[in-house]
Amino acid sequence: MKIQDREIDLSFEQKIISRFIPACLIICLVFSLGLFLTRPIPHGHRYDLALKLTIELMIVWMVFSYEPHWLRRKTLIVLILIVGIGLGVYQLKTIKSDPEIIETYRSVFKDLEEGRNPYTSGRIYHRNEANQVVYQNFNYPPMELYPYWLFYRMFRVWHPQSLTLFLIILQLLAGIILILTFRRIRPFYLLAFLPLLVFSEIKTNPAMTMLSVSIFMALLFRQETRPSTLNRYLIAVVIGFGLLTKFLFIPLAGVYYFLQLDFRSWKNSLKVISEGFVSLLVAWLLMLPFGPWNVIKSTILFNLNLGERNIYTTFYPNVLSGFFYLIKKPELYPLAAVVIMVAAVLLATRLKPFSAMLLSGIAFLLVSPTPEPQYFGTMLLLALAAKMMEIYSKPDYIFSHLLFVGDNPRNSRPNTFLVSCSQCKNFYRLSFCLPEIQRSGEK
Repeated sequence: MKIQDREIDLSFEQKIISRFIPACLIICLVFSLGLFLTRPIPHGHRYDLALKLTIELMIVWMVFSYEPHWLRRKTLIVLILIVGIGLGVYQLKTIKSDPEIIETYRSVFKDLEEGRNPYTSGRIYHRNEANQVVYQNFNYPPMELYPYWLFYRMFRVWHPQSLTLFLIILQLLAGIILILTFRRIRPFYLLAFLPLLVFSEIKTNPAMTMLSVSIFMALLFRQETRPSTLNRYLIAVVIGFGLLTKFLFIPLAGVYYFLQLDFRSWKNSLKVISEGFVSLLVAWLLMLPFGPWNVIKSTILFNLNLGERNIYTTFYPNVLSGFFYLIKKPELYPLAAVVIMVAAVLLATRLKPFSAMLLSGIAFLLVSPTPEPQYFGTMLLLALAAKMMEIYSKPDYIFSHLLFVGDNPRNSRPNTFLVSCSQCKNFYRLSFCLPEIQRSGEK
């Protein structure tokens, strides 16, 4: 079963994409600009991050919402390539010699080597809002631990340059997967975005999230073009891994499973439940060495509790968290964040799958405790995948690549032809009701 096998209100989707999302982003931009100019929260730091995040999300929205003919403008594509290369040069020249993340992971590695659980040891390096060193538990999920631990064990090096190299490799792999997935649609233009994807963030650790999203998008596209039960369970396994990268993957998984559900069919419900069970089982197995509850308490619950979070880390106000601190009601933030995310996921289920995931990702980043501009590359990758899927699904794309194959042997209806798409290699049945169309092999 394809995830697009459902009715979509295209006019409603167009209103969401062309009106609702930009209106929300403009409101968030104005609010974050106000925070940046007034700095009203006494213990708030780096007000520029919320402003940077909203600007990046507006760029992502424009990449997705702009009409497909922009892909044919070579001057714009060359400009994108130059900007990506320039970003890479800037990022490489501004790497700090003593970033907090290096010491954080170094203390995690020490815990693991000495047989302690980094999610309960209380020995993990952090810096608070006064830039003082404090020690607490590790607060990234296990898939933000395993790859870096493996890299460290293989090469026995850990410093800013080695972290940067590892992040570049992971993000390059994510970009290559995106290009190969949609290689028959617009490969040259996707290639121009590769430097932006690779160098979008090389000072902290969003790379595993980007790689997981890229693999997820590839499997979703395969499910659209060559649906199979095996592929659906592969998607479930990837979701299990993705849930334990940084938290951006959670709303994407929620949207995916909501799109699968058809409460009118108990068979469908059982399939979705079984796939969801596989995802949760994979996630549980990944958490098992550290204790699932220990991981959940030190990651999700820790980040929702702004009061505890601010003791051990620096508070950077985001749009929603900044609003509740501004009205002096930070205790209401966790409930509001959950309600808004549930509403966003439910709203997203009325859109096409890739568009829905993009919307849920935007909503998640705006309601997160702190602004995370580090996800720009991941969101850009998601927007590009959604745009490629939109181009692929348009009738003018399909019919521009049809090649006549012959009569459809499985269909007894007259004037029914079997054609193949020269780009995606799928087969389609076309029925002609005009008797003057001869069944002689003409296109």
